[in-house]
Amino acid sequence: MTGILFEGEVDEEVNEMAGTTGELNKSRGIALIEVLLSSFIMTTGMLAVLSLQTMALGRTQVTSHLLQAEWLLNDMLERMQANPRGFDRSLQTTPRGRITPRCETLSGCSPAALAAHDLARWHHQVETRLPGGNAEIVPTTVQGYPDSARIYQVSVLWQTAQGPLALPGSSAIVVL
Repeated sequence: MTGILFEGEVDEEVNEMAGTTGELNKSRGIALIEVLLSSFIMTTGMLAVLSLQTMALGRTQVTSHLLQAEWLLNDMLERMQANPRGFDRSLQTTPRGRITPRCETLSGCSPAALAAHDLARWHHQVETRLPGGNAEIVPTTVQGYPDSARIYQVSVLWQTAQGPLALPGSSAIVVL
């Protein structure tokens, strides 16, 4: 409307403008609520993704330690089976082994000295590759084998965020 307004027309014009402005304010309020709600949803989603990534990294570390433990366990089992007399004698005299530099050559030492050298290096690898790593080889008995059988349980243990952990797959039995 343009031009001259009469008294009744002015009231209509003012009412029209007031109604429009009220609706505009309502739509601005609703838009603000929509922005806040979408921000909340986005933040919650991002926190969920970060939480999942943190869990995945933790599980990756546990899996890495398990693989290291299995590799170290199998390494010792193979060494014990390759040198049964040397390990049987060495485990009775020096269960944690002893480093002997001459055992680094092909024909540098006796089977027992080589076994002691292998034990010492293996224990060192377990301690350095696994957090709080510890290894043990203890004599044991197994049903069905005679008491004279030389049977050992080989275990690799390490520390995790939950505390000391001996995973079921980190121990094995070997018969020499």
